[in-house]
Formats: sequence, structure tokens, C-alpha cells
Amino acid sequence: MNKFRYLILLFLLGVSTTAAAKVESYLVDEKSGLIMAPGWEVVNKQCNACHTSLIITQNKGNKEEWRETIQWMIDSQGLWDLSDTWEPVLDYLSTYYNQQEIDLTTFRRLPLAAEYHPPAAQ
Repeated sequence: MNKFRYLILLFLLGVSTTAAAKVESYLVDEKSGLIMAPGWEVVNKQCNACHTSLIITQNKGNKEEWRETIQWMIDSQGLWDLSDTWEPVLDYLSTYYNQQEIDLTTFRRLPLAAEYHPPAAQ
């Protein structure tokens, strides 16, 4: 029984490291700085129409956080409705720019909580 558990553990570790290697195996576009994974072209065109892609690479979030950020851009910043590109954009962003621990050796402080953000321009 122990040998069987050991084999399952090895299999699961192999699957997880293969998935991690796939994420890291994509090249980065020199011009935009975006990871050239499936969906990057849509994100590049949609997002860079209004701002630099550096804003994307500096932010992280799960799918719901990216959805809230994009909805805020639609509601207050004049972004058009993404219609049928919502899911590909959210999938790409939440996969390749997902939450991670903030490296405080790089950043001086944690990001401001949402309640401390300035009000949206009217």
C-alpha cells in the first residue's frame, strides 16, 4: 500500500511540475512585455489601445479581481464592452498574471486597499 501511495505522489508531482514548466516556457514579447501564451494577442490589442502593457505586468489578480478591474475601466474610464472577448482576456490575465506574494524587497509597500483609491473621474 505504501508503494502505491508513493507512485501516486510521484505521478502527481510530475504532472504539477509539467504544468508549471508549460507556463514558464512561453516567450515574452519584446515590444509589449506580455507573455506570448494563448490569448496574448487579444489582450495586447484590447489593453494597449488605452494604456501601456506595463500596467498589466505590474498587476496581479485572480479571475474575479481582473473582472472587477476591467469592469471599473468600463464604468469609469471609457473602456468599451469587451463582449465576446471577456472570457479569453480574463483567462489569459488570471493564468499568466495571477495573484502572488508581493516581494517587499522590490516594492516599498503593499498596494493601497480599494477603499483608499481616488474617486473615479466623472
